[in-house]
Amino acid sequence: MRFDLHGIEIELNSNDALLGARTRETFASHRALAQHKSRPDIFFQLDLTESIPAPPSGEPAYAERDLIHYYVTPPRVVAHFPRYGQLQIDLAHARIEGEIIAAALTTYGVFEDLVAIGLAPLLRRRGKFLVHAFAAERNGRGALLVGSIGAGKTTTGIALLRAGWRLLSNDSPLIDAVTSNILSYPGLLSAYPETLRRFPELHPLVTDAYARRKISFAAESVYRDVWSGAAAPGVILFPTVEKISEHRAVRLTAPETLRLLLPHAVERWDTEMIPQHLALLNRVAAQTPAYQLLLAPDTETVPQLLGKLLVSR
Repeated sequence: MRFDLHGIEIELNSNDALLGARTRETFASHRALAQHKSRPDIFFQLDLTESIPAPPSGEPAYAERDLIHYYVTPPRVVAHFPRYGQLQIDLAHARIEGEIIAAALTTYGVFEDLVAIGLAPLLRRRGKFLVHAFAAERNGRGALLVGSIGAGKTTTGIALLRAGWRLLSNDSPLIDAVTSNILSYPGLLSAYPETLRRFPELHPLVTDAYARRKISFAAESVYRDVWSGAAAPGVILFPTVEKISEHRAVRLTAPETLRLLLPHAVERWDTEMIPQHLALLNRVAAQTPAYQLLLAPDTETVPQLLGKLLVSR
């Protein structure tokens, strides 16, 4: 499958039909290319294997517990996932070759994270910088909802979509290094059943009343004409769920905004790109109003509050 991601032609291949179908489902929102270049800008081969490849010898350049270990020998990078597989990233030739076990497809979010982790360093070298956030836009201006799991990003994001906002990304929007615009990145929406039950149109997705796992679905299957391609940055929000009666927004300074953005954007192993990445984030933080968003249980009034924050400069 080849698709266009903001002028970057990406080819995704696999040796497994199920993995290929999952790739097509995940990237369905972005334009598949019937006619394309003789060579893609980025080539990604991801195959299923029965066992996880052995990691390279020596100590990793950067490790995050048993989740991911990076071995860096420029221009090659090995991203080793002790529980799921391994990616070999060739920065010079924009080529990724990976092997994953079946659990990477059946464990929530792992497949999408693996693909994003593989693409991110190659996208950075083409001026597109990924940030872990929910992103939506209204009238050409975008909102970034940044935070860890459980912060309320998806619940808030769905509330925006049903109020007529358009989706830029569920988890991995890009920021353009030249324009500072927020760019779309494909993917499914995912939420726990208790979140889906908050919204009447999503009730049919909850088929097991006792399920405790997240349910994934295509946003366009529920919300008409929901995808947007790009938006100027309008507001940055760091949500947290609080025991309060109504939502509150606390204005943040640019240095506070940058400090909170860094853990969700910069990959410490990629030292070559860190100066450019920091400069971009600093520019966005300086130019974009940002707030700590304290969320009450009510979801109906969130879009109204965020609409006000989006236009107040």
